[in-house]
Amino acid sequence: GGEEIRARILEEDTNLSELPAELYLFQGLPKSDKMELIIQKAVELGVHEVIPVATRRAVVKLDRKKEESKLKRWNTSAAKQSGRMMIPQVHSVLTMKEAFAYAKGFEVNLIPYELAEGMKETRAILEQVKPGMRVGIFIGPEGGFDVEEVESAMAEGIHPITLGRRILRTETAGMTMLSILMFQLEQ
Repeated sequence: GGEEIRARILEEDTNLSELPAELYLFQGLPKSDKMELIIQKAVELGVHEVIPVATRRAVVKLDRKKEESKLKRWNTSAAKQSGRMMIPQVHSVLTMKEAFAYAKGFEVNLIPYELAEGMKETRAILEQVKPGMRVGIFIGPEGGFDVEEVESAMAEGIHPITLGRRILRTETAGMTMLSILMFQLEQ
């Protein structure tokens, strides 16, 4: 009518598979086809977006044509994998400087680093992550981040954290961080 609308609920969407925070994985470019595995597992763990990053120690160097081809394949992989309400995007490759700028407005930014110390400090930083936040996770390529890259990250307010006494492979470190945050965020 002119003053009233009547509606009936036909279907209720009960898919609650999305995390209550947006997790952004800034992944140093790995060798071979590891990126597809990283994307697949990150999507399973609830990542909002994967951002490939060209770091100093990255062995992979992509020209524009290769990047476009890989980006298309990576986004197709993410879409196929996703049984979620939203399809996580794989961003175009960024430099470290561009990645820092992209993450500038996030509430928390983390950089697991093999020389970081203090599990107590790491726990305190991780406890700051709450629902509704945007969280950047910076993962180095094989060989890790260059010391200057970590120093630059710290100068940008990115928190270096430890993942324990073991040095994790690039394809394991990001999944570890996503798992920790997924567990913490899902109440």
